[in-house]
Amino acid sequence: MLEGVRIVSVIDTAKWLEESCDPEEICRRLRVYFEPLNEYQIARYLSDYGMFNRHTPCSSTLSAFKKHGMWEFIKKEEAYLKNLWQGPDVSIFIFPCDVSNRKIQKEYKGKSGLAFKDKLFLFLSPDCNKKEVSAVFTHEYHHVCRLAKDRKDEEKYTILDTMILEGLAENAVRERFGEKYTASWTAFYTDTQLTSFWLKYFSENNTLDRSDKRFTKLMFGTGLYPKMLGYAVGYFTVKKYMEVTGKKTKDLLSVKSEEVIKEVFHKT
Repeated sequence: MLEGVRIVSVIDTAKWLEESCDPEEICRRLRVYFEPLNEYQIARYLSDYGMFNRHTPCSSTLSAFKKHGMWEFIKKEEAYLKNLWQGPDVSIFIFPCDVSNRKIQKEYKGKSGLAFKDKLFLFLSPDCNKKEVSAVFTHEYHHVCRLAKDRKDEEKYTILDTMILEGLAENAVRERFGEKYTASWTAFYTDTQLTSFWLKYFSENNTLDRSDKRFTKLMFGTGLYPKMLGYAVGYFTVKKYMEVTGKKTKDLLSVKSEEVIKEVFHKT
């Protein structure tokens, strides 16, 4: 937890945006949450996950957010999931997304998020409907809860841990809203393909850590790897585990990654 920072669940970023729509100025306010990074490093980092830039129509997006009561809505969502999963208090930030990012607009329906053990970010477009916002918030807050209950430090996460982390979060969305609101990558491949992918790409590489160049390539499926490879296999694996065990999202927050894999792929 951040020392010296009082947790006020949903931060009033509307006030920040009214005062300045400059990403670096906004990120200057975030320095206390990202020490020792400076505002330029934070801005570059968050932009990779969809945060708005200087060319984003920030004022009109802010007006849309206010019209739809976005901050109040997220407060209710946070209270509901916190009670459901016995989750922790974290600082939650809502910002416009980069509307020029074609991947976010096309594949993620104009929304993205980023979660840490002690904070959560939502990057939204002005035309996101609230069910879609709920879906992305559910995914990201599940990460927060998983990280809080997992004894392993996130910095020590293997690619297996990360696959299961993502799979658990997106299955939480499926359980709450149905497959219609899950990410597009959950339907990229058949069960047969996904089983083959596990055997081909991960069964011998599941202990890779973030320092290995293959980690990101395998997770996102870049280069010659199938698109969103690690995410898709993670979702499939957790879904199968839930079907086999009959367990629900709230039962899985502290289950070990190795247990999920053993039940789905190694049990005879």
